[in-house]
Amino acid sequence: MEIRIGIIPLPVYFILLALIVGFSVTGKVPGEISMAIAVLAFFGFTCAELGKRLPLLRNIGAAAIFATFVPSALTYYHVLPKPVLNLTVEFTKSTNFLYLFIASIIVGSILSMDRRVLIQGFLKIFVPLAAGSVAAAIVGTAVGTALGLGARHTLLYIVVPIMAGGVGEGAIPLSIGYSELMHLPQGEMFAMVLPPVMLGSLTAIILSGALDMLGKRLPHLTGNGRLQVGESGDMTPESEELRGHVDVSHIAGAGITAITLYLVGLMAHKLFGLPAPVAMLFLAVLVKLARAGSPPPPHAARR
Repeated sequence: MEIRIGIIPLPVYFILLALIVGFSVTGKVPGEISMAIAVLAFFGFTCAELGKRLPLLRNIGAAAIFATFVPSALTYYHVLPKPVLNLTVEFTKSTNFLYLFIASIIVGSILSMDRRVLIQGFLKIFVPLAAGSVAAAIVGTAVGTALGLGARHTLLYIVVPIMAGGVGEGAIPLSIGYSELMHLPQGEMFAMVLPPVMLGSLTAIILSGALDMLGKRLPHLTGNGRLQVGESGDMTPESEELRGHVDVSHIAGAGITAITLYLVGLMAHKLFGLPAPVAMLFLAVLVKLARAGSPPPPHAARR
């Protein structure tokens, strides 16, 4: 049986470990993309593998929790070699590769949805989502005010950051917007909104893991990926034929579609001030509803 750490075969894992240690000792870690990918993959899958080995916690998202917080702790306590840390920081800042990941997730999720279900279920999804967001903002602000934090501080620096979700699409854009509106340093704003975002992400991971466990124990409560009760999981012969012909070129086509929609979102941000991910989300929905994409990318998007 082949042993892997994440997706990395064990022999390759040890070779990567030796190379990273060797480059760190020399103090000359290459700044090219290949080295950055190797470092991120090595540390990311190592942390995730540790989380997956923990009893009980592995069922509530310990892999994602470890991959998020262990690198932060190692950086805070100066455990990571400085050349490796500098490489990671520079690569992340210069490439914004997180946006590529986010674009793939958003566009892939929308394009891989059943168009009929997307149309029929829009109101069923949108209304509870909007109502839940408003209720969460009101309740969160009320609790913070009752605890003496003040309505303004609670709403702007606790509730909104948590509801924004994530670092790349939540804390960073939010801190930039706050700094422009309040004429304060972006770093200071980022430091204020990041802790609630991380706490919210941690809570979301744990609750998602708990819901997954509940769905496995009580299968009648889960739709197994279906959005609506009664939605058929059977594919039409046409869909089966399309899926059977998905190859690397179709997956690449889906990838470039996601990138194109994100770039259109960036242009919308430049012209109208609409956040690029939001514009990209609307565009992906329009493409799906209008069937503007060729058949292979929607099926390849699942890959």
